[in-house]
Amino acid sequence: MPGLKPEAGSREPEAVRGWLLVLCVLLTAWNPATLAVAAAARVSALGTASTPDLVWLGVRLGVTSIGVAAGLALWHKRAGAVRLAKASLMLSAIDAAARLSTRTGLSEAPPGARLPLALALVAFNAVWYLYLSKSRRVRATYGLESRSETSG
Repeated sequence: MPGLKPEAGSREPEAVRGWLLVLCVLLTAWNPATLAVAAAARVSALGTASTPDLVWLGVRLGVTSIGVAAGLALWHKRAGAVRLAKASLMLSAIDAAARLSTRTGLSEAPPGARLPLALALVAFNAVWYLYLSKSRRVRATYGLESRSETSG
């Protein structure tokens, strides 16, 4: 009812903002855009593409799709959104490392830059994973309690 104060123990979930909003934008817009650019560069060669190239394209499409689903779930504060986002980040790191370790796939990086780029992408995803695990904002937004609060 208007004019009534909420109970002391109940808190409204936080809005999706700050770094959490940045992660949502990365998952729902940036990653699909980079996939689109990489795939568009290969459209003319799809008829002559090797099977491994097409497999890598399919894998990256799947990983990106999971990321978009995770970003939308985070944005709309759905149950399981944080778990889905963590899974998406792990899959993205594995995909990047595997893709950059081969000569096929969607890697345009020169051979000397592949290892540093793969390590940077794995570290990038690890930082976001840690953010989702440790952030007070994430816990407040999704109503998650830290394990140390519930065990003591």
